Amino acid sequence: MHRMLALLPIAPFQESAVSADAEQIVLRLLYQLIAILLATRIVTWIVRRLGQTDVSGEILTGILLGPSCLGALAPGFMRELFHPSTSTIFVGLAQVGLVLLMFQIGLEFEFRRHVGRDLRSVTAISAGGIVIPFALALLTASFFYDHLQLRPGEALPPLDGFRLFFAVAISITAIPILGRIFMELGLSHTRTAALTIGAAAIDDAIGWLLLGAISLLVTGNFTASWAAARFGGLVLYVAFVGVVLRPLLRRAVAAHLDRHGSLRFGAIASLLLLLFTSAGVTSNLGVFAIFGGFVIGLALHDDRRFVQEWKDRVSALVTTFFLPVFFAYTGLRTDIGSLQGWFGAWLCVLVCVVAFAGKFGGAYVSARLLGENPRSAATIGICMNTRALMALIVLNIGKDLGLLPTGMFTMLVVMALVTTFMATPLIRWLMKGQESRS
Repeated sequence: MHRMLALLPIAPFQESAVSADAEQIVLRLLYQLIAILLATRIVTWIVRRLGQTDVSGEILTGILLGPSCLGALAPGFMRELFHPSTSTIFVGLAQVGLVLLMFQIGLEFEFRRHVGRDLRSVTAISAGGIVIPFALALLTASFFYDHLQLRPGEALPPLDGFRLFFAVAISITAIPILGRIFMELGLSHTRTAALTIGAAAIDDAIGWLLLGAISLLVTGNFTASWAAARFGGLVLYVAFVGVVLRPLLRRAVAAHLDRHGSLRFGAIASLLLLLFTSAGVTSNLGVFAIFGGFVIGLALHDDRRFVQEWKDRVSALVTTFFLPVFFAYTGLRTDIGSLQGWFGAWLCVLVCVVAFAGKFGGAYVSARLLGENPRSAATIGICMNTRALMALIVLNIGKDLGLLPTGMFTMLVVMALVTTFMATPLIRWLMKGQESRS
């Protein structure tokens, strides 16, 4: 994101907000938002009737609005709809939405509850679910690197950075999506749900740590002292939030809820101020701003009364507005046409095979070694193979860092989409009869 923002033009605030030019920019942005929200509602309505979750339709909508579909069918219309004059504002909306979204993901990160139910099994499944796909991705990354399909003007990324980032993208699991799938299918009470959510929590915690480390390694001037200073600063900030800020926040939030019975506007404004400040701190430390949102979410996640209040009063806006904007932002960067011929298509299939074999295979083997029957182990493998939103966040970071050219970015987005679409029907079939009757 730092590189991307460095390329964006910065103009002083000299123009009136009600000038003709400003009104034209606002009008273009409104057209974009109308198109995104309308298309999202239509596509999610369709995929819901095909047995998919809403997030599958939201991701697909982003792809359909980008160069892969709309741009291929009506390139002039797509260029006019997503006009360059609004690109800076559009990127800003997407990034602010990501900060808010990562805050909410942090709120849902009930690590102790998920992991504490069956620590031995959860740890074993998580180990198999991240070590094996990470190792397989590292082994195959050089092959994909040698066959990267670059567009004119795209630079070849450094091999070590590409290999590490490719491995993280293959290894990640989508906790929020798994939670939504289990709840919508009435399976959140099952042992399989507890095992996979717990294992995914450990995997994603490791994945985010690796992602932060990679971000530090590939930005700046690559000196050991620079990386050590940034890493030390990040550790100190996380420790400050956990040791100093967290108890103060919890007491303040609890007192506010006791006094008013609900989350008032002033408290929401104060939390947003804190959230954006935290995002600014992590961004200045050389790690992406979204980590700042995640850290504050973690600090407040065990106050379930606050979490419910946030869900009731704020999260719907993030889910229904900012999330579709982020998916559209991802879709505009995804171009199936960047896959050059049949060889490019086969490379995309091979990426999907590596991702599926590593994640499913690692979780399946681990579950079988723990004594799970083949059907239960297969269910765990399918669940752990779900990537969706978390993978898309990782991929956008990789593209912003210059580690993922458009072709590979597109292949990995397709992989995230395929693993998400296949999860719901397979989980429904494999866990038939275990649905909650309440």
